[in-house]
Amino acid sequence: MFPLALRRMKPAAVILGIAFAGALGQAHSDGWNQFRGPNGSGVAKDGRPPVELDAARLAWKIALPPGLSSPVLSHKRVFLTGLAKGRLVTLAVDKADGKIAWQRPAPKVELEKVHKASHPAAPSVLVAQNRVFTYFGSYGLICHDHDGRELWKKPIPTPKSLYGMSTSPILHGEHLILVLDNDANLPGSRLSQSKIVAFDKTNGEIAWEIHRPFHRSGWSTPMVWEHSEGTELVVLGNDRISGYDMKTGTQKWFVPGFSRETISTPVAGKNILYASSSKLGGGADIRVDLLPFWEAVNRFDQNGDGKIERKEMTGHFTFPIRPELPPGHPGFGIPLPEDKRRRQERLDGMFRGTDRNRDGFWSREEFMSNMRGGRGKPLLIAIRPGGQGDIPDTHLKWELNRSIPEIPSPLLYDNLIYMVRNGGLLVAVDATNGKLLHRERLNAPGQYSASPVAANDHIYLSSNRGVITTVKVDKEFRITHQHDLNDPVFVEAAVQLPVSTCLILESGIIVIPHHELFTISLSFIR
Repeated sequence: MFPLALRRMKPAAVILGIAFAGALGQAHSDGWNQFRGPNGSGVAKDGRPPVELDAARLAWKIALPPGLSSPVLSHKRVFLTGLAKGRLVTLAVDKADGKIAWQRPAPKVELEKVHKASHPAAPSVLVAQNRVFTYFGSYGLICHDHDGRELWKKPIPTPKSLYGMSTSPILHGEHLILVLDNDANLPGSRLSQSKIVAFDKTNGEIAWEIHRPFHRSGWSTPMVWEHSEGTELVVLGNDRISGYDMKTGTQKWFVPGFSRETISTPVAGKNILYASSSKLGGGADIRVDLLPFWEAVNRFDQNGDGKIERKEMTGHFTFPIRPELPPGHPGFGIPLPEDKRRRQERLDGMFRGTDRNRDGFWSREEFMSNMRGGRGKPLLIAIRPGGQGDIPDTHLKWELNRSIPEIPSPLLYDNLIYMVRNGGLLVAVDATNGKLLHRERLNAPGQYSASPVAANDHIYLSSNRGVITTVKVDKEFRITHQHDLNDPVFVEAAVQLPVSTCLILESGIIVIPHHELFTISLSFIR
């Protein structure tokens, strides 16, 4: 999977607050206490944030240590993680005035090796009552109270991960649940060390473990599916989605066919579970017209021989993502590093990966054949409860193989499923039958890492460069408002990582885009 990048920016992290007059409703009763809010749904059911944003009403702005976690909330505070002076930290920001209430370092440890687009402070914290739980792949779990007093800590060996740890903890009853999928094998075995662990929230002691020996590193946050036949823990991992019995820890069912690199969080509603993943390599559709991609590459054929040599990969050359755009456009292709040496190394690897016959050329046939390869397929599926074992033939309600995003999670709201892709492509799907209702471009192209969220009968979307779009929830496509933060933010992140999100507060909305130096730009609207 290729990383995404557009350009570098100054490493200054900020939180921005935009104030609005008038009374606003309260958020969902469960609160925005974890990654993507209540049970990872991305929905603030009772939230009433404004649909038109006004940057002229800036309430506050503060600097933050860099990091890639999404904020979570208590009644009074916003909680984040970061890296300050070489130490991983958990910090709390007062919502009223934007002041840092406290900042607590984790024990000093060697930082895990992560992809240059990731960050050691990637998982989001979890808030429960008067507890703040933080997971760092480099250390393990730490529990503070809301005033920053450390209550307990639990070192956990760092799993071996292709891009670095980013899955976030969730809470069920008295247990803190963490997916520790791992590329490292068990001693003397070809089976992996992957597992799911439940910790006692009061002291960090292990309550139970579920071993996942056939799984490798993944980046999806789990969720709890409550349905007519019981309660299950659902984990989207490499190649498959699985459901586990919450009492015994045994695997009940699974659906294969997903990518090796799964990112999004499943969602549930009306006794049906929904999960999505793009094809390895970022493919969003099974049937893709590959000719425009070759034609975009062939623009660089300087000698007109119908082939691409390594020496012709100059200027704005990159692997195309949206071939209809001109080379050099932010949304055209896979962004490359600005550093000359790193750029050349990336292009060398890109060239070797497609030149499979090692003749020193990309031919049309070779290029298009390479684009057809890869494990898994783009999937959005609907699953009925009650399954046992391999259930695609028995409990799969419907399947969609078009317009599947790489990073953003699906959003279920008012019996519609919304998904946003790179290029600013928004699709709406009928949750009852999987029928694609509309597939429209937002007037905000570029990369999209942030997942859509919903409140006040609107969908809130944020592009990586900071354009926020509100769309009316309806079977017909209608943009209500668009606002540019005027603070361009670009992403260089492995597309497998849940690197940013847009969050609804009790009184408004939080948006977190970021870029390769892990700056956070967070807009708080009240």
